[in-house]
Amino acid sequence: MEKSNIIKYDQKELTKVHDINGTQYDSASEKPNLDGDRLNFYLLILLYIIQGFPLGLSSAFTIILQSKKMVTYEDQATFSIALWPYIMNILWAPIVDALYIQFIGRRKCWLIPLQLLMGLFMFYMACNIVDWLPESGKPNLKMMLIVVLALNVLSSTQDIVVDGWALTMLKKNNVSYTSMCNSIGVLFGIFLGEVCFTLLVSEEFNTKYFRATPGTGGLISMKSFLLFWAVLVMSVTFSVAIFKKEKKNLEDGIEKVSVFQNYKLLWEIIKLPNIKGLTIALLTTRIGFIATESVSILKLIDAGLSKDNIMIMTTVMYVGKFAIPIFITKYITSIKPMSYYLKMTPI
Repeated sequence: MEKSNIIKYDQKELTKVHDINGTQYDSASEKPNLDGDRLNFYLLILLYIIQGFPLGLSSAFTIILQSKKMVTYEDQATFSIALWPYIMNILWAPIVDALYIQFIGRRKCWLIPLQLLMGLFMFYMACNIVDWLPESGKPNLKMMLIVVLALNVLSSTQDIVVDGWALTMLKKNNVSYTSMCNSIGVLFGIFLGEVCFTLLVSEEFNTKYFRATPGTGGLISMKSFLLFWAVLVMSVTFSVAIFKKEKKNLEDGIEKVSVFQNYKLLWEIIKLPNIKGLTIALLTTRIGFIATESVSILKLIDAGLSKDNIMIMTTVMYVGKFAIPIFITKYITSIKPMSYYLKMTPI
């Protein structure tokens, strides 16, 4: 297969794939069926949960800092830099895609060190969180920003790796389930890092709903919560390294593409008319939510609403976010899933 022909396939050709024995079939006629693919399906969800956790943690720290009334909006704006890696990871995605160690696995050789580093940064944060975010006194925003930013750089890079692995980990007729794995996994990870972290470490929540004695702290300390996640992430990583093998796939027969060629290919893809339209949609679709998603919670806290009540209300919204992907999956497991997204965005 010539590299120059990679982006010249028409839609008909893209529906034709070969299994490992070389048998050709039409993917459009193959109905999704998770039989024999369930372990891969659940593994993908778990990897996406790990990816979403640092995002939730970033939001949780923003809410906790605001509730302590020890930071300004300028400080909050500075801390929001920690989320930039998710916007900018396309800049290093071609490097992740082009450089790999074949005998370890194209995706595993990136996933393993990335998640081990994530676990180590969580462990480091757990050991220092009491000093960085004290009950009274000014928090150490600089160190919190550095560590959370590092976590999000690793997490956003892990996003590139898992998205790529999902295309070959699942059977061809089940590839459409990757969007469901992403939606549920990342959302659940954010929920655990934001809502669960905020409520479980809150003394007010523990006192009000579990009738604990004032002064006993939350149901769990920040240090214990972060240590648990550090151990969990490293345990999952070692399990994947030892027990999970990457499948031989269609990419094995393709000549290895250099980093420069990958950037060139990315630029050629960006210039495609359909990609230009999709880019405009993705860059504009969230504009209407800017105010409600970035500032409203901080303003509610300033107005006197407790962070615990905000998180309880947020939990109700997460129930809807978890349920919707499950119900709409049957509509988007088609050959043109993005058409539904583009139709719903204006509404």
